[in-house]
Amino acid sequence: MADTYDENEPRDYHGRWTSGGDGGSQTAEAAVEHMHKTAGKYAPLAGLPQPVMHLKDGWYQPGPVEKLKDAAQAYMDKAGMKYEPIMTYKPADPALETKIAQAFENMKHDPNDPQVKAAYDALAKETMAQWQAIKDTGLKVDWIKPGQADPYADTPRSAERDVVENNHWWGFPTEEGFGSDPSLKGNPLLKDSGEVIGGRHASVNDVFRVVHDLFGHIKDGNGFTPSGEDNAWRSHYAMFSPLARSALTTETRGQTSWVNYGPHGDANRSALYGNNAVSSNTGGSGVVYAPQKIGLLPQWAQSGASD
Repeated sequence: MADTYDENEPRDYHGRWTSGGDGGSQTAEAAVEHMHKTAGKYAPLAGLPQPVMHLKDGWYQPGPVEKLKDAAQAYMDKAGMKYEPIMTYKPADPALETKIAQAFENMKHDPNDPQVKAAYDALAKETMAQWQAIKDTGLKVDWIKPGQADPYADTPRSAERDVVENNHWWGFPTEEGFGSDPSLKGNPLLKDSGEVIGGRHASVNDVFRVVHDLFGHIKDGNGFTPSGEDNAWRSHYAMFSPLARSALTTETRGQTSWVNYGPHGDANRSALYGNNAVSSNTGGSGVVYAPQKIGLLPQWAQSGASD
């Protein structure tokens, strides 16, 4: 099998690699029909924004993705954990997000603390187990090379569409940009995962990027706005053990709250979302991303995870 994405490579009915992709939706009506086909037996989250969007490669409507929701359930069954997936989409609470951003700002970088280490080790272990479930869906991963244009620069919704319609995902390798302060080391997510993905040895953080996009954002059509990020945290939170959840919260809700409502929040939101915080993204030029501190946020930062 080739290591690079070939849109003409055939796929099966379920969209698995070497199956036949349908080339995407070329009209708004076709996008709606495709969303219902992709959702299968699952209803959208109550309150989920579902704009029909004209992306650079065609039309798209977000919604649940049956094969990813089935994969999540299969993973939880195999892991022997009770699965209570979210059923609602909650708008982000700017006051709470601002409070979380400040907590992240104040959080000590403490990778050697036993509690921090245990939580991050659990996150890494469970991330790798979830990756096996995603591999079973046949997802094809490619990594953006230095100097290559971001394939999803128009909007991260293009990533959703790529996964839904092509079973393919582009990502930035961890070494190409690990937060605003790459001098902060000691993160167990930077270890080699032992997996060769897209023709390269992937770090655990590389794997986490894939897993969180699919099981956090794309599985339920949450999107990548401030509300989308918080609902992606909620969606993915339900798939981890209590120990791993605290590290997940730092890596997702903590970092995105800092980006959207921290010291650079106003400028970051303008760069990321422009005037459309529901369906679009301008590509993020000039965004200041969160420092890669390793630590645990206060327990209250996990409020609102369940319905």
